[in-house]
Amino acid sequence: MKFEVRNLSEELNVFVQQCAEAIGNSLDVEVTIIDDNYIRIAGTGKYKKEVGKKIPEYFVSASVIKTGKSYMIDSARDNEICNKCQEHHTCDEKGHINVPITDGKKIYGAISILCVNEKQFNVLLKKQKSLQKFLKNIGDLLISKFKENEYVKQLELNNSQFNVIFSSMSDGVLMTDEKGVIINCSDAINKLLKLSKVKLLGKNVKELFSNIEMEQIKDNESNTQFTEIKLKDSKKIFLSLTSPIIIDNVFKGLVIVLMEDTKINTLIYNKMNVHQIFIFDDMIGESEEFTDIIEMGKKAAAFDSNVLILGESGTGKELFARSIHNHNKPANSPFIAINCAAIPESLLESELFGYEEGAFTGAKQTGKPGKFELANGGTIFLDEIGDMPLHLQAKILRVLQDRTIERIGGINPIPINVRVIAATNKNLVKMVENKEFREDLYYRLNVFHIEIPPLRERPKDIPLLIDYFLQMYCDKFGVRKKKIESDAMALLMNYEWKGNIRELQNTIEYLCCICEDEKIYIDDVKTKIHFNDNNDDIVIPLETNEEIEVIPINELERKEIKKALDKYGYTTAGKLQAAKALNIGKSTLYRKIKEYNMDF
Repeated sequence: MKFEVRNLSEELNVFVQQCAEAIGNSLDVEVTIIDDNYIRIAGTGKYKKEVGKKIPEYFVSASVIKTGKSYMIDSARDNEICNKCQEHHTCDEKGHINVPITDGKKIYGAISILCVNEKQFNVLLKKQKSLQKFLKNIGDLLISKFKENEYVKQLELNNSQFNVIFSSMSDGVLMTDEKGVIINCSDAINKLLKLSKVKLLGKNVKELFSNIEMEQIKDNESNTQFTEIKLKDSKKIFLSLTSPIIIDNVFKGLVIVLMEDTKINTLIYNKMNVHQIFIFDDMIGESEEFTDIIEMGKKAAAFDSNVLILGESGTGKELFARSIHNHNKPANSPFIAINCAAIPESLLESELFGYEEGAFTGAKQTGKPGKFELANGGTIFLDEIGDMPLHLQAKILRVLQDRTIERIGGINPIPINVRVIAATNKNLVKMVENKEFREDLYYRLNVFHIEIPPLRERPKDIPLLIDYFLQMYCDKFGVRKKKIESDAMALLMNYEWKGNIRELQNTIEYLCCICEDEKIYIDDVKTKIHFNDNNDDIVIPLETNEEIEVIPINELERKEIKKALDKYGYTTAGKLQAAKALNIGKSTLYRKIKEYNMDF
């Protein structure tokens, strides 16, 4: 605890000065009081001008604070403390009496009595014992004032911090006294109730809401209650979380948290979809094609810019969108997905934008928020965006431009803060050329362009996915993990997966169900996979007893890279030609050259 003058209240400052003057007048001496930072906080005579200044650490008062000991010093005599003082030869003080201000645990400062003549000092020496007791009482009085001042300051700080936290809460919060009179409220309540804080303070909650019973709440004062409450003179209904304020087992008031219907629906939607949390680390694949798009996804996640994900059905576009959202958004921010192709065109607009009461026959009395409202503060995923009708594409474009939506039947724009991730398996560029998709919307969505390669273009990842699905379904069915026989694996790796990962997953689930052995054989796979013209080139290894030399893949790779470099040269231009001939990227070739130590 530090009692610098700049931290003392005016009242405390005056009190300390009065104590110094009382001591000085009663003993006919000069007095200074120093805090534990060596700052003079009171003084009489010539020392009054020094209030607020720091004393040197070689002064006797400083020694008192350092040691906690009392000192009585006769300046006329030779003594160790005075000899150490740098102002010893110019000092006109004849004697010092210095006592610490302490409660036995902490030193708060020191009181110094300064005698300007020997007569004063001799008088004080005779009254030494009674004087020390007197100064101790003064010290105790000062300590109580210091602590009282600090306590008040802490209360003020706590109150200030509470008000900042309370006001900044995103939910509408009301605090009442025991009679239900509002004594505080969050800033968000103004938007919910359309009333200013000034008008709310002092108003009883019974004047605002039609179904709040204070007596009933008192009877259940130990419980927090969830109820629906209705705003008077309005059809607005809120979900209310009401908690009693209990102090010393006495009911002192309420804290009421109000949530509007949109937030309630968002919370419910998120709870229902909590199992769908997905991150980049959950995505399986080591191929360069796949790791490249993962890196692009992480870059996109660092911003709130729109993302367009392209890829065939079953490549995992929604899971990729969820990974982007979960990579850089708060855990409680909403992710709302809607499949534009799965909802009838007549219903799609109301699903996206919501509707007001009476907007059409059959509309809910309270209206309904749309998916954009539910996604406020988070991400909306528009799957199969290529199937969206042109007239709705225009509304989506307006949302992206203005960051507002209007419910069907509504007249007031609703501001939203939503990142849009769209996905499709269609060729949007061709659709734009054919006037089937708006060009301006395409460019609005296509800030980050991510194209997920089909499974057949990343065969290196197929064994990893198979192993993952085998483990997942064997655990699910409670059986020992099965293994894929080599011929069966070759067939699975060379098969053209038109349904991509979704088709592969279904195939593995099927094989885990029908195969009774611990191994899955090629005949088992053939019961699920149907061949067509595109699969004629699948090569299945034949069983043979002959010794076949097997060359490691990395050795074959090294030989082919060396062959290409020998042909085109080791210059930069030669390496570019070699990469093209090998049908790999330039960066991949440089990485392989370094890996195989071939940069001659």
